[in-house]
Amino acid sequence: MVDLSYEELKNLLKAEIKSELEAEAEAEQDIEFKEKEINDQKQYNKQINYNVLTQKQYQGQSTDNELDSENEAEAESKTKAANKVNVKNEADSKSKASAEIEKDKDKKIF
Repeated sequence: MVDLSYEELKNLLKAEIKSELEAEAEAEQDIEFKEKEINDQKQYNKQINYNVLTQKQYQGQSTDNELDSENEAEAESKTKAANKVNVKNEADSKSKASAEIEKDKDKKIF
């Protein structure tokens, strides 16, 4: 058996405790580092998801605006076409009415 003095035993015990504490501290740092990496990744993913949702909303609004513009343009062109038809019909009616009035005048003269 090895005879060790009190001081030697005390120093060995201190060294062993110190190495255990250092190992534990390193393990905690590794855990903290990994947790920080995970949290950073989660935050990054949240930002990406937010950006994707924002982009989809923007694209959806753009599509809605384009559809609204197309619908308005189509409605406007239909209205213009209908107005042209109405104007033409009115002109035709006036022409016919004028022709009939002239015809009636010619009949009365003879």
